[in-house]
Amino acid sequence: MSTEARMVDVTVIETRIVPIPEPDWCTDPHDGAQHFTDLTHNGRETSASVDTPLGTVRFLTAQITQAPYLESQTEPHPVVSVSLDLEADFAAEAIPGVAARLREAADLLDQVAAEAILARGAE
Repeated sequence: MSTEARMVDVTVIETRIVPIPEPDWCTDPHDGAQHFTDLTHNGRETSASVDTPLGTVRFLTAQITQAPYLESQTEPHPVVSVSLDLEADFAAEAIPGVAARLREAADLLDQVAAEAILARGAE
């Protein structure tokens, strides 16, 4: 990762263009910001899923995120945003497969956390 941040111009609802430093990991086009303080950097979203009797269900999403301009509590460094949700009934024989997917999800979280820690060093 480069140590020099690229700059992007973001138009906020106040109809002014605000140049902000853009981290290398950010994939967000910033086109939904209504106020400067709403600007959030979001990395690529990764997910984990499991097969259930009703089909495949995504139960985990994670991504690097940073909201450096929040008024109430700024995020000076990237954090990891995690959403976890799974409620399903499984045959007992399916549980080893579910457990394997949960272990894979844990590995995925470790990878996203490592990316966030690496991104902190690039600031």
